[in-house]
Amino acid sequence: MTYRDILLERRGAIAIVTFNRPERMNTMSQTLVAETLAALEGFQHDPEVRVVILTGAGDRAFCAGADVADLQQEAAEATAMARRRYVQQVQKLTLAIRQLEKPVLAAVNGVAAGGGCDIALACDIRIASERARFGEVFARIGLFPGTGGTYFLPRLVGIAKALELIWTGDLIDAREAERIGLVSRVVPAEALLPETLRFAERLAQGPPLAISLAKAAVYRGLDLDITSAFDYAATAESITLTSEDHQEGVRAFREKRPPQFRGR
Repeated sequence: MTYRDILLERRGAIAIVTFNRPERMNTMSQTLVAETLAALEGFQHDPEVRVVILTGAGDRAFCAGADVADLQQEAAEATAMARRRYVQQVQKLTLAIRQLEKPVLAAVNGVAAGGGCDIALACDIRIASERARFGEVFARIGLFPGTGGTYFLPRLVGIAKALELIWTGDLIDAREAERIGLVSRVVPAEALLPETLRFAERLAQGPPLAISLAKAAVYRGLDLDITSAFDYAATAESITLTSEDHQEGVRAFREKRPPQFRGR
């Protein structure tokens, strides 16, 4: 498939999606959203893809959210329902990231603002360049953060800090994001993709079935009581206990060699 607003690269079992509108700070055109959704759907059904990385082209922005120029141009003719459909399309993207049954890493190379911040928040792990900045900037232009920020942010940084960032629309730098638990690590700009790829390769060599079940269990557990969470965990572990990957892991341990997991 040919893409206009994203780049798609494969490095072994790792797929890299790059938002490719650097002249517009990788803002979310409708095409960019649709193409990223299509790519994620393809990864879901491709057993050769074990880890996905999302990043932005250039060194200014990961994704600066909606294109304000486009919003202003469309405002005169857009109905409330049309705007709702646009927001729902972006929501589909953040949901698709969360629901992908594989690890999704955000390599945040620059500004992640508005909906772009929410895309980063939806990812499982965020690794940030020293140049990265994060902001739920909707309030600056009188908007509600409708693309996932009110859901993802308090679960990452707590309610009070989430409300502070949402109400003020402040941008925070990478070190502050690391301090409050928004990102896992901060690296020099030139090391961002190599470091993210190194970590992705480690995950790609892991057991795909166990990793997928663990991702589902962690997120489901946020909204389950402990009894229901343990019930799901018992089922998930019984699946892995009878898997070929478990048998391979035991053999590799006994033979003192790296395991070759196949997701079965």
